[in-house]
Amino acid sequence: MLHDVLPDDRQLGESGFTGPGPDRYKIRQSLFESMAGRARASGTILTFDDGGRSALDVVAPVLAEHGLRGEFFIATARLGTPGFLDRKGLGELAAAGHVIGSHSHTHPEVMTELSDEEIRTEWRTSIAVLEDATGMPVERASVPNGFTNRAVLAAAHESGIRTLYTSTPTRRRRTYATMDVIGRFAVLGVDGSGWAVALASGAVAPRLKQQARWNTLALSKKLLGARYPAVRSKILGVLSGRSA
Repeated sequence: MLHDVLPDDRQLGESGFTGPGPDRYKIRQSLFESMAGRARASGTILTFDDGGRSALDVVAPVLAEHGLRGEFFIATARLGTPGFLDRKGLGELAAAGHVIGSHSHTHPEVMTELSDEEIRTEWRTSIAVLEDATGMPVERASVPNGFTNRAVLAAAHESGIRTLYTSTPTRRRRTYATMDVIGRFAVLGVDGSGWAVALASGAVAPRLKQQARWNTLALSKKLLGARYPAVRSKILGVLSGRSA
């Protein structure tokens, strides 16, 4: 699971969501190029969340160079806004053979806190926008911020999603009705280059490390509930200020 990829001479805020939290998920192009080569050799699937503009002007050319097809999950309310893809760019990604999927419409902070109808609207609105923009059916999606429960799964399935990616770092697949539910391993900008390349290579050690980290975060999410994103952003903001 990746987000934005940026050259060394570009600011993190130039693509995708901005702030201490989102910026942690942005990596540099040189690292991504190393990862892409390993991913092709290992058969690792590379997915990209949010729909930042780097998907088209940075990520897609690197994928093409390595003969790879990416899976891009788009928060459709952001289409055409600063730092994000527009409908034309989205169509170009689809025409190049990349998979286009939903990342909800508005990218809610905690999707599990929405009503059942609001969750259905998030999926269905996003799917309709994407299908209109690309002229292709949308049957894949990823859950924003990793907050998943039965209501989120049910609404995705009812909306026509056949493969739903979560943020849970696991290689085990499960199903909900006829929908595949697949976990992913995240690549963060704070991770070392060797660690990220090893992850793309399919190495076991970085996967186990991330699973341990995830278990700690899962406990925090459970205890804080809807307050988790705000608390996390505040902590990251303090840490970012110290590092600056």
